[in-house]
Amino acid sequence: MSTTTLRSTGLALMLGAAAMVQAQSPVDIGLFANNGQLEVRVRPTADFDGIFSSVVFTLRWDRSANVQLGDATQPEGPRTYIPIAPSGGVRESGSFNYQVYAGFGFEAIRNTGVNWEGGREYTVLSIPFTGEAAVELMNDSWTGETLNNADYYLSLGGLDRTGTIYQKSINASELDGAVTILPNPNDGQFIFSFLVASPADIQVEVVNTLGQSVFTDLLRGFEGTYRKEMDLRTSSNGIYYLKITRNGTTDVHKIVYR
Repeated sequence: MSTTTLRSTGLALMLGAAAMVQAQSPVDIGLFANNGQLEVRVRPTADFDGIFSSVVFTLRWDRSANVQLGDATQPEGPRTYIPIAPSGGVRESGSFNYQVYAGFGFEAIRNTGVNWEGGREYTVLSIPFTGEAAVELMNDSWTGETLNNADYYLSLGGLDRTGTIYQKSINASELDGAVTILPNPNDGQFIFSFLVASPADIQVEVVNTLGQSVFTDLLRGFEGTYRKEMDLRTSSNGIYYLKITRNGTTDVHKIVYR
């Protein structure tokens, strides 16, 4: 092989590597409300289909508030290419509680049938939420301490591609009326919850397909998070409906008991 050919080959490899690095542009992160849950979404600034190597982020809320975070779940794709879990339990500092999450990936995104598009949001974690205070996706003095090492961090292909926190706070009012039913479908055992941000008369009912009530509850001037554990295993499996009536308006949610 001639010297010219070697140089051309080397240049091509360098250009290819440069293009790969360029494609691995910063990835931003945000916190959103969706159907009674907190959603953590990442937003790449360029197309990418390689290995999502690692991510760390922290949620913060006021210690005096009645906030509970449920067991987090992930969509099928992210569950494969970047499994994320709590890093330890809830930690206290000053007037705040902190929950750190971390994930490490070894599978290329493209192997799950997905190619990231620059500027598009991708949900990587959903967290059931109950409470009456704001939850924030936060970098602060506590997360920045070396001992905690909990600032937002993200790497692609082993390279630091940490972007910005572009949506950091969710208020309880943003989840007002949103209903969570977990699991759904289920084996007859499930939990449903919803938030009422201001006092209201609430009627809660679970009915079968014949309209027969298997659970009912009436609350006057209720405010806060309503949570109910249900066990329908003594009833026939099938479709049930959760009916929530507030201020003369009824919302209906389907429950699948397999």
